[in-house]
Amino acid sequence: MKRIILLFLVLVVKTSFAQMDNKPFKYGLVDQTGKEIVPCKYDDIETFLSGFAVVKLKGKSGVIDKTGKEVVRCIYDEVANKQNWILVNNKNAKPQYLVKSADVLLTKKYEEVKTVSPEITAVKLNNKWGFIDVVGEEITPKYDEINDFSDRFAIVKLNGKYGIIDQIGKEIVAPVYDRVQNFKEGLATVELNGKYGVFNDEGKNIIPIKYQTDFSFKENISIVKSDGKYGALNNDGNEIVPIKYDFMVWNEDLIQVKLDDKYGLIDKEGKEITAPKYDGIESFKDGIAVIKSNGKYGFIDKNGREIVVPKYENADDFVDGVAVVKVLGGK
Repeated sequence: MKRIILLFLVLVVKTSFAQMDNKPFKYGLVDQTGKEIVPCKYDDIETFLSGFAVVKLKGKSGVIDKTGKEVVRCIYDEVANKQNWILVNNKNAKPQYLVKSADVLLTKKYEEVKTVSPEITAVKLNNKWGFIDVVGEEITPKYDEINDFSDRFAIVKLNGKYGIIDQIGKEIVAPVYDRVQNFKEGLATVELNGKYGVFNDEGKNIIPIKYQTDFSFKENISIVKSDGKYGALNNDGNEIVPIKYDFMVWNEDLIQVKLDDKYGLIDKEGKEITAPKYDGIESFKDGIAVIKSNGKYGFIDKNGREIVVPKYENADDFVDGVAVVKVLGGK
């Protein structure tokens, strides 16, 4: 008889819990003092992310902030809470986006959003892109594209042309160029009609847009081409090597030049290390390069000193302090 009573009690307890599980729960919020800041009225409250949480009520979704204020009414079929924005959507309608700025949810709705830096969110409206700047102000959407910010700058596209803006929307380089490279060490290369020039990060065109080669600064020097001839400029736009050579290329930390089919070397200050007099200069290895003159091979160091005059039929690069050379063998 005791076993039957015990079994009956167990069944009663299980049934009571089952009935409780079937009852709908309501959710609210309390703060750390125990004060109820949102009454238990929602069907669900999701986890807070960046100061906001999705709530559900009567089959619809909305958003509350940490104070419990309903910043997005529960009128949407779908609400997705992301790190920097909130997506709201109803069936048979286009999704819309609300941007978070610090602890504030901005009220304007956008067609699309993307993160272009940890502090900046690009926004799309009427098929044009702008962004919410670092203080939460909207930079009016007017660009066809906005790329990610690198340091303080981003490349923008407008009417098929490119420029550069800063974090408050100022156009440092106007979007009128065929191609733009973002700032690196304070310099940005632009291309227009096949010619290249350079801007500094204050928006000043420090190198005119007239050169035929892209700029690739190495230790504040870039090789340039103009009217078929080569020279070198520093990053202030000053000519340190006259534009008179048939070709130029970096050879380690020296510049190798070609003039009238002869090769020479120039240092980073524009000083001639050796005049263009060799038939060939190979790449420096361990500070020494193979040279060729009148069909013979020798070696030169970075000071222009011929450590071996050209006298061999062939010569290999130095490896472990030695180089293989070749002469004609006797009978």
